[in-house]
Amino acid sequence: MEIESKFLVTEEADFQALESLSELASYTLSEPKIQLNEDIFFDTENRAIMASGYYLRVRKTFGEDGSWVTIKSLGGFESGTHRREEYVSFLPEGKSVIECPDFRIRNMVLELTAGLELFPLLSLKQKRITRQIKIRNRFVAEAYLDRVNLRSGGREKYYNEFEVELKSEGNSEDLENIRNFLLKHYNLTESPFSKFERAFLFMEKLPEKTLLSLRERAFCSQLADQKNVYGKQAQILAGLDRGQTCEELSRLLNVSKGEIKALHSEFKEKRLSIFPFATYKEKDREFHLQSGKNFVLRNEKEAIEFKQWDTESLLEYYGINKIRAEKTREYALTLFDELLLCHGLGQEERKLLGIAALLKDAGNSIFPEESARINREIFMTHSIKGLRLHENLMLALIAEIQDSCLNEKDLSSVFKSFHTKLPPDFQSKALVLAAIMSIAALLEASDARPIKTRQLKDALEIEITGTITEKAAKKFEARSKLWKFLYGSKIIFSQVTEEEEPLDENKSEAKEIGTKKPAGKEKKTEKNQSREKKKTEKEQPREEKELEERKTEGRKAEKEKKQEKRKCRALAEITVKPADSMAGLACRILYNQFSSMLSYERGTIKGKDIEELHNMRVAVRRMRAAAKVFETYLDSRQFEPHLKGLRRTLSSLGKVRDLDVFREKTEEYLKTLPPGHEHDLDPLFAVLADEREKARKNMLDYLEREKYRTFKKEFSDALASPESLIRPATNEKHDALPHRVKDVLPSILYARLADINAYSEWVEGPYLPVERLHRLRIAAKEMRYTLEFFESVLGEDIKDLIKELKAFQDHLGNLHDAVIAVDLLSSYLRTGEWGPVENEKNSGKKKFLAGAEGIEAYLAYREEELQTLLNTFPEAWKRIRNGNFRERIESAIKNLY
Repeated sequence: MEIESKFLVTEEADFQALESLSELASYTLSEPKIQLNEDIFFDTENRAIMASGYYLRVRKTFGEDGSWVTIKSLGGFESGTHRREEYVSFLPEGKSVIECPDFRIRNMVLELTAGLELFPLLSLKQKRITRQIKIRNRFVAEAYLDRVNLRSGGREKYYNEFEVELKSEGNSEDLENIRNFLLKHYNLTESPFSKFERAFLFMEKLPEKTLLSLRERAFCSQLADQKNVYGKQAQILAGLDRGQTCEELSRLLNVSKGEIKALHSEFKEKRLSIFPFATYKEKDREFHLQSGKNFVLRNEKEAIEFKQWDTESLLEYYGINKIRAEKTREYALTLFDELLLCHGLGQEERKLLGIAALLKDAGNSIFPEESARINREIFMTHSIKGLRLHENLMLALIAEIQDSCLNEKDLSSVFKSFHTKLPPDFQSKALVLAAIMSIAALLEASDARPIKTRQLKDALEIEITGTITEKAAKKFEARSKLWKFLYGSKIIFSQVTEEEEPLDENKSEAKEIGTKKPAGKEKKTEKNQSREKKKTEKEQPREEKELEERKTEGRKAEKEKKQEKRKCRALAEITVKPADSMAGLACRILYNQFSSMLSYERGTIKGKDIEELHNMRVAVRRMRAAAKVFETYLDSRQFEPHLKGLRRTLSSLGKVRDLDVFREKTEEYLKTLPPGHEHDLDPLFAVLADEREKARKNMLDYLEREKYRTFKKEFSDALASPESLIRPATNEKHDALPHRVKDVLPSILYARLADINAYSEWVEGPYLPVERLHRLRIAAKEMRYTLEFFESVLGEDIKDLIKELKAFQDHLGNLHDAVIAVDLLSSYLRTGEWGPVENEKNSGKKKFLAGAEGIEAYLAYREEELQTLLNTFPEAWKRIRNGNFRERIESAIKNLY
């Protein structure tokens, strides 16, 4: 975050006075350092960076090797102070911006531009005099006195500027003191613009005050050539910005003056949020772009490292019905061509529509209930041959909204939940393509084929063949409502009969596929199973309730503790033998970990050492992991009540431990700050202390409940005499069932390895799905726990494998902690209340936050940590994928025989 005050120096006498300064109020200035800089600002042809609210600068200083690349946010001037996001990195000589060694800059450029080619937008030169501003050896700010030269189209402009930029040892009070002193003693004018903004106004010959900001102007200019409703709205706003009257715009655009005035009024209140399209400011918490050498600009020749897919491969990989897919594509392209005069899109968009229609059902084989969401993830994580970054993103956006109701009222939430990082014109085009594909998919499902269109007075008529039911006709009408909203004319479907319709060789096959509906039968079976499961679960607690009713209120807690201690003495180490029974081993492991849990309970209740709580929580987690590893060999009906007790216990410990971890990481951050900033986060620590006190009270309430004491007593009794927990080693027909370690452990280990390898399909593409990384961490943890349970029988070499999994798990654990921290801190800064982002709607008015600057700095630190962990994930994952895990497990398994 860049925080500074900026002033125009209009008098030469003031410039010379500032040039010779040695003091500013009670602050001292260092000796001056002079630089000659040339700044070149880059953007895409459609000014995608500006439309996202940023600008990109490459600064070359005379006499120095290399350059400095900077990304800054536009605007940010309020109450005399500029507050802007700022990202800076050194750029070696001869390297392009996209080759910047700083992955944050590289990723951000790709996200802002959607992979489009960069061009020089404008440039300026300046002579800069730099001084450090200190007070009592505290480096609070840096002063810049600049002579700036602008040139554009044969015109030239000079102006002088004085900037005071706050540094890490300074605070807002220092900046305000310096600002007030300068305004009082010099004839200066506060500047609301950055040098880029001032240079752009000069280049475009724009006045300083207009209806649209630079970002809004770039945003609207992208949409202005669209033929839909948003294109017309953008044209109106651009016209008002140029000074055109409502009367002029009404005649020019064939829009009523009332509509123009209403739009103007709404825009002044809501600004760009009148458009549904997502903007870069809304950061994507679901996907992270991996750059490296994987995405390049159009004119680069370097190959993409990610695996690239063609449509045929994806059709086969995800088991898509090819006949239906090709028919949907055919219908979508027919509609595209017939509606060309309305939408005016080009061949690139037609190609994307064909791909989107062909792969529409890819998500069905993964998760039919959420096929649209899965489809979107497939497009984000699978790079399709021949497509550029923005085209892959458009496919993902089309998939996101293909199964939506496509009602104009819901568009804003649909787009903003997607966080596309796509320029608005591409989002608008994706919306039109999704509307066309939605109709095509419905036609295909109804076995109706589009023939041609006719323009009527206030509608478009689409002639279709096939038998259309009344229900299908209503669906057609509903799907065409969005089209009417976008283009102002509804679509009418008229049924025609083709006397000589060509024979479709695949027609009978397609109908047969459409009538089988195996998925429906599966769902019905699943529902029956769910009902049976619920019925069983209702019957299960009876025994538990009867046991609780038989308990006497006079039983002393101390007596129970002595019984538990006597029955559950901790085992020093569990030695596993190949011939051991899995069920017996499971009970020994559970016995050991339960004893460990109880040994840390007293320390957890006292609360003097946070490691006691941590160790208690780890013991519970290990028991839950053991329950999953050995579930096949334990009687689920007998074990489920104990498992519920473990889940409740883990939940009660979790929040306190999470707050402890958060505080530990926050204290580590404070140690990185310079002297004088030790108390920057005191207000945050006060909030954390309050939250921990509440969480600890809830935890202690649970640990003192009768339900918890009952769980401990019954689990202790069960583990002391585990026969009731063990599933028989033969079935009712007396068939022998595999249950020895040597017979079943290999398949368990391969299954755990498969659980990890299954994520390669999702995490080796251009975008990382952040939630899947959390699930991958759980899979890695379960593999590690499994290896640790059997470590003594698998040989010495398995220890290295466990260490590698632990390192990988720690990487993903730190990443997950950073995601949670960023969400919590962001929400707290917005609402003034501590808690998940979901609570924001109920938080009421924003509260005044003491120490907000320190918390903002800490948020930036955690965001940078998160970006680092995300960008280094491919390297960590590569070590796991290339670690010869299968070969090493095969080698370890030989120790069983």
